[in-house]
Amino acid sequence: MIIMETNQIMIFSGAILLIATFGIVTRRGFADWLGAYRYQSIVLAAVTALIAYVTGIWEIYIAAGLTLVIKSIIIPKVLLYVTRNLEIEFKVETNPYVSLRASVIISAFLVALSYFLTQQIPFKSDQIVSTYLPISIALFLIGLFVIVNRRSALNQVVGLLIIENGLFLFTLTLTHGVSLIIEMGIFADILIGIIISSILLLRISRTFDSLDVGKLQNLRDD
Repeated sequence: MIIMETNQIMIFSGAILLIATFGIVTRRGFADWLGAYRYQSIVLAAVTALIAYVTGIWEIYIAAGLTLVIKSIIIPKVLLYVTRNLEIEFKVETNPYVSLRASVIISAFLVALSYFLTQQIPFKSDQIVSTYLPISIALFLIGLFVIVNRRSALNQVVGLLIIENGLFLFTLTLTHGVSLIIEMGIFADILIGIIISSILLLRISRTFDSLDVGKLQNLRDD
């Protein structure tokens, strides 16, 4: 009975994680994107804690705590602070390559594709793997789609964050936790990368008065 209830909780948490990811896809403004990303990271931290409970590996609880603090609190605050002086036009995606409705449809297709692909991979009967592996791949694919679909380089950073969450869940699902030192190094690397990316985007916006990827491509030498 307990095992059945745990399996149901994992399935439910996976569905919530996908819903949170769709929430990011449907946002236009940078602040709204960060809010949705914060919600996704909170759910991811809960999923990580659930995996720690199922496996009984205490180090994963620490990873869950780091995920909650760094991804749902520190990274959004750092991004908001670094980009606080940007004009509002740089923070709102008004003309993506694909419309909002089409983006939702494509994201749903990517989720279905992820489940199809994982069904082709033979693995031992593991509820953690069968529940979260397709979701991790879906996060990765949706993150790639967000990067390709958005014109604003600033909003593309959120796509990178979705990809990172997908890779984190992918690694956690298959390994059931890696070395704590490695996990802390990865989190530190992510935080530093986000800070550097934000500062570079801020300098680009001040130099070229635009963060539109299409306009920036026209500046290159032929």
